[in-house]
This record gives sequence, C-alpha cells and structure tokens, in this order.
Amino acid sequence: MRRLLDKLNKNLLLKVAGFNSIYILIKIGTGTVMSWVLANYVGAAGMGVLGNLRNFTQGIWSFASLGLENGLVKNTAEHKENPVVLKKVINTGWTMSIVTSMVAAIVIFFSARWLDQELIAVDADFSLVFKLFAIGLPFYVLFIFITSLMQGYEWYKKFITLNIIISLIVFLISAYLSFEHNLTGALYAIALVPFTQCLVGVLFWFTRVKAQIALKELLALNFDKRTSGQLLKYSAMALFSTLLIPFVNILVRNTVRVEVSDVAAGWWEAVVRISGYYMLFVTSLVSLYVLPNLSKDSSLKNYRITIVHFYKTMLPIVIAGLVTIYLSRNLILSILFTEEFNGAQPLFKWQLLGDFIRVITTVIAFRFVAINDLWRYLTAEVLSILSFYLLSIYFIPIYQEEGVVIAYLGNYLFYLVVLLVLLRKELFSKIKVV
Repeated sequence: MRRLLDKLNKNLLLKVAGFNSIYILIKIGTGTVMSWVLANYVGAAGMGVLGNLRNFTQGIWSFASLGLENGLVKNTAEHKENPVVLKKVINTGWTMSIVTSMVAAIVIFFSARWLDQELIAVDADFSLVFKLFAIGLPFYVLFIFITSLMQGYEWYKKFITLNIIISLIVFLISAYLSFEHNLTGALYAIALVPFTQCLVGVLFWFTRVKAQIALKELLALNFDKRTSGQLLKYSAMALFSTLLIPFVNILVRNTVRVEVSDVAAGWWEAVVRISGYYMLFVTSLVSLYVLPNLSKDSSLKNYRITIVHFYKTMLPIVIAGLVTIYLSRNLILSILFTEEFNGAQPLFKWQLLGDFIRVITTVIAFRFVAINDLWRYLTAEVLSILSFYLLSIYFIPIYQEEGVVIAYLGNYLFYLVVLLVLLRKELFSKIKVV
C-alpha cells in the first residue's frame, strides 16, 4: 500500500486525475439528477430543442472569446516566469476578445427573433432567451481568461475546485428553473450560465488566488500587433472547430428530426449528454496536464513521452469505464430518463466505440496546438467535420437513429488515420525515447 501511495505521489498525471475525478463524480451526480429532471419535465422532443440551443451557445461562446483558451493556457505555461511578456499576451487577448464579444452581443441581441424561429422553432416566443444570452457574452470572456490563467499556471486544485463550485450552482439553478417552468426554464438556465460562471470566478480569484498578475492588470485594454498575430492562429484553430462543429451537429440533428422523429433526436441528445459526462474526465486532463506539458517542451522526444505516459496511465481506466457503461446502459437509461428514452439503448455501442477512438485522437492532436501548427490542424478538422456530415447524411436514412452514431464512430476512425498521416514524422521517426 505504501509503495502504491508513493507511486501516486510521484505521478503528476495520476495526482491530477485523482483530484479531477472528484469533480467528475460530482458532475455525473448532478448530471444524473438533471437528466432525470429534463426527461420528466422537458421530454425527448424538448431535449432535442435544448441540444440545438446548446450547440449554438457553445459556438458563440468560443467566438466571443476568439477561441483563445488553448492559446492563453499555452502562453501562460510558457511565460509564467516572465510577468512582463505574459501581461502583454493577456492584455492583447483581452482587448481582442472583449471587443469581439460586444460586437457578437449586439448582432445576437437584434437577431433574437430570427434565431428563435430557426433554432427553437416552437409555438412560444423565446427571443428573450437569446437577448439574455447576448448580454452574458462579455461575462463569459472574463471567466475564460481567469480559468485559462489557472490552467497555464498549473493550479489544478484551484481550477478543479472552482469548476466544482460552479457546477453545483449551475445545477441548482437549472434544476429549479426546469422543475418550475419546464422547457422555458431549461432554456433560460442555459442563457444564465455565463453570469454564474463570471460571478463565482471573480469572487474565487479575489479570495483564493494569489497570482503574479492582478485582475485589474488582466483587464487592461492594451494591444500589441505582433502578439495579436500569434494569438490569432490559436483563434483560427479553435473557432473553426467550435463554430463549424455545432453548426454541423444542428444540421445532423435536424436531419434526424426529419428522417426519423423529434423523439429520436432526443435519444441522440441523451446519449451525447451521457458521453459528455465521462469525456469531460479526459478532455479536462488533457487541458490540465498534456497541453501545459507540451507547451513547456515542444520537442518530439517530450511529445512521445507525454502521449505514451498518458496512454499507459489513462487508457486502462478509460476502457474499464466504457465497458462498465455499456454493460449498465439499460440501468443508466432507467435511472436518468423515462421509458420514452428506451430507444436510445442501441446507440450506446457505437457512441462508446467512437469515444474510445476520440480519446486516442484528442491526445495526439494536441501537438498542433502546442506548436501552433495552424495548417495541419485545419486540414485534419476540415476532413473530420466533412466526413461526419457526409457519413451522417448517408447512414441516417439507412439505419435511422443508429445512423448518426455509426457516422460518429466512422468519423473518428477516419480522423485517426488522418492524424497518423499528418503526424507520421512526430510519431514514427527514429528518436530515442527514455
């Protein structure tokens, strides 16, 4: 036992994973209750509508922050010992993002009625949801800058603690509004998320964080042209994915609604929600451990050591988790949802297989972010997004609701092949790894 504890203390990835697992368990617990609330008070068709709004908000949130999160984490990890350089990077990114978020807010505010008709498309008027969402965009940007600094400084305990607090508060607000006001409450709960994140994030920063850069310095509106050019490469990477992927998901979900049914779209949304809970464990570890590690040392040797270490440490845990979820799929559906969602059961095997391949690709693809390789990143993303859309359009009419998750698996298998080709030098050239 003592030897095991010594191993855990020496393995930073296991330490981060252990602390992060607390957050994931809380997220799963609150998500379980929230899924039950939505299933009973919103219904399968309503969850399909929520999926459209969630895809839209994710894309716009990333656009408002110019998708700078990975770039900020990378630069903070690289320059945290040089506050002058770091301040210039943060100030430039803040100026760019706050201006962009305000422009986006104005456009969305005055397009609210049209967005309501296109994305929600129910009898009631929900244009006010989009207006509230627009007002919250600058608040979301501030929250992203706070959390990016935490990740870059590798304050993983503070970062995870903050996310636990926010997760609990957002859950309470969402559950209450959904319980009291059904679909209306659930939609407004999504729009209120940025206000909650920002308020809690700012309070946490002032009470728990002692940084080399004060928050008032973070908010300074200074702009450096050369720095902006470097940051815009990260923006291009993130924005391409986070704007196009939600848009394609909306198109695919609408295809399911037309070719199969609104209820089937809700089944897919239910499986995606379950997937999101456990995939958060992996994606957060990549942000907390892999990206800062690759940013500090971008050599091929360190790249291989990092991904091999991640795979050896985490893949057995991931496989065990996925197998457990598959064997418990009926129990999970019965606990989280109503009988209306029993049709989601056949979707699990394809989704879980796709998620396993996604874990593998996520880690190796962060090479592009770590070295700011825009063109290879865009090449991989274009091919991946296009393949998912085309495979979905092909498989949905044939396999109905299962077609979309078959396309999901097929897409990530294709994406893995693309990455192996694009990263063949980094992965397969002769470099001694010790």
